[in-house]
Amino acid sequence: MATQMILAVLNALSMGMAIFLVAAGITLIFGLLKILNMAQGAFFMIGAYLAFSIIGHQQLSLPAFIGVALLAGLAVGLLGLLTDRLILSRLRHVDYHYMLIATFALMMVCHGVVKVIWGVNFFSVLPPKGLDQPLQIGTIFLSRYSVFVIAAGLVTYAILEIAIHRLWVGKLMQSLASKPWMCALLGINVSLGLTLSVMFAFFLAGFAGGLMLPLQSLSPQLGDAYLLYGFFAIIIGGLGNIRGAMLGAILLGLVNSLNTILLPQWPGIAIYVVLAVFLFFRPEGLFPSLAAQPEDSSDQNEAAMSGPVSHRKNWFRVGSLLFVAALSLPFWADGGLLYIAGSAVIYALFALSWNILFGYTGLASFGHAAFFAIGAYFTGVMLRDWPQVPFLLILLGCGVAGALVAGLLGALALRRLAGIFLAVLTIALAEVTRLLISYSDFLGREDGLVGIPRPVLDGLGIDLSRSSSYYWFLLVAVALLIGMLWWILHGRFGRLLLITRQDPDRAAFLGVNVIRVRTMSFMLSGAVAAIAGGLYAPWARIVTLEQVSFLASTQPVLNAMLGGVHSFWGPLIGAGIFAALEYGTRTFVGLSEMMMGALLLLIILAAPNGVIGLWRAYTTAKRAGTTDRKEGSVTPEENSPRRLADGHSQS
Repeated sequence: MATQMILAVLNALSMGMAIFLVAAGITLIFGLLKILNMAQGAFFMIGAYLAFSIIGHQQLSLPAFIGVALLAGLAVGLLGLLTDRLILSRLRHVDYHYMLIATFALMMVCHGVVKVIWGVNFFSVLPPKGLDQPLQIGTIFLSRYSVFVIAAGLVTYAILEIAIHRLWVGKLMQSLASKPWMCALLGINVSLGLTLSVMFAFFLAGFAGGLMLPLQSLSPQLGDAYLLYGFFAIIIGGLGNIRGAMLGAILLGLVNSLNTILLPQWPGIAIYVVLAVFLFFRPEGLFPSLAAQPEDSSDQNEAAMSGPVSHRKNWFRVGSLLFVAALSLPFWADGGLLYIAGSAVIYALFALSWNILFGYTGLASFGHAAFFAIGAYFTGVMLRDWPQVPFLLILLGCGVAGALVAGLLGALALRRLAGIFLAVLTIALAEVTRLLISYSDFLGREDGLVGIPRPVLDGLGIDLSRSSSYYWFLLVAVALLIGMLWWILHGRFGRLLLITRQDPDRAAFLGVNVIRVRTMSFMLSGAVAAIAGGLYAPWARIVTLEQVSFLASTQPVLNAMLGGVHSFWGPLIGAGIFAALEYGTRTFVGLSEMMMGALLLLIILAAPNGVIGLWRAYTTAKRAGTTDRKEGSVTPEENSPRRLADGHSQS
């Protein structure tokens, strides 16, 4: 028993140090830029791949191995410089939700690049010479490499602790994080200081990837688990606090080891229980943060949620024409194109559900795939085991299940959490859902549900077993749901959502129950997402863990941002554009993911209001130009401040 406990503690410390090496970089970036870098795990993975490209299958000495890890860290640090110049520095003064989405898109780009360059195969690397043999202490055999990882984590922590809390460099970093404007007044190059700090955070990610390469198989999914655990560590320890990140990482390692001993049939579940306890009862973490959570700046980049009344008829005309064109698709399209079109219809509804939260309520969910998966698995099980239940009743059950889960999450979280905390909590919800499904034989574990039958509408006598029949049903059902949502979001409830988004304090002063309105928005969003999942299951006829993966939640984000989050129709347009891109790049491994991420980055940097925003800007400028010509007014160039000043001086 004593031997088992010693091994458990060693494994806990080893895992804790591995988590800390990733969490340290996330903590530094949050302390400076007040965002959670969603791409930190991806750069950890890139560091591991770069180290593998140098090491290959040879066994290096320990100094050479550490040197390779340092080289990987330096290369990733240079990538951090490029990332800061092209992306982060351009988004420092906008709504922090856009920064979160930008790093999410950057993660997708990194995943795609890795798949294109290194493929999707698994690789492994031998530990350095001298660390590949067990260490014997009495009757106990320990892994030398695990001991090395613990030592590396402790040394890294000691260096960071001294640098941040004892040296002038750390004092300067804290000053840049808390009062950048004052630093600028004192003559400090704030931009350079932030850039160097970001480079060092990326260096830590690359160095950790190279250092921990022998611990696991190398694959494009390597960084996802470390990213999640790194987030959890800094949430538990305290955002922006390096000491808290260290203790949070060790706590997660101990919890995971105890989980393995006491609940071996539920591996990993205890970590999420501990995270939920901290989020609900001590969201500030074990230690106070060095940098406060960013304020809700949802009023930035604000735009009207619907176009001018005079243009609504045009939108409905265009929508009607597109609907008629979509109805004709089964008569001339092949099976592959028809499947893409049907999936686009479903994902349009899914994106609309996400935009109810972000576009209308100002809440960001990065685990929305959990609600989609709840509906998909619920429908798959019902159609497989209880086909006599009416399909429309099953869809209603999906909506009720999604609303109940979202209502429970909202009731518990929205009273205490917002912004970044809520984003992490939704990520945790998706991951817990994935774990529970993977443990369940009833739900197919890793294989999922296959061979899901398509339903029959008994009351109407309509057989939906053929793809064309179910496709037409999809169009009608989604059109009816969209019409219902348009009516809800353009009525009193929609106005309440916009009020709470733009100024929650003033809304509360006017008597609006902000928590209740946000919870109801959460419930509506979860219900619609679950119904979208319920429609998807018989269409695809298979439901797997991919529908609840960490990256699956990017789908509605991309569609909504692509079309425009400040428009009701934006997510629908974005889903159509994305479906066309997916169809064009479906045969290229990794290219589709890379293009999606790059496109999302481009939208956030160049057109944060999406395609709808670009169209509105164009029509507004065109209308203004027409009015100027009719009234004989001066051109914008003639009306510029410089021309007016010149004219005034001449007169």
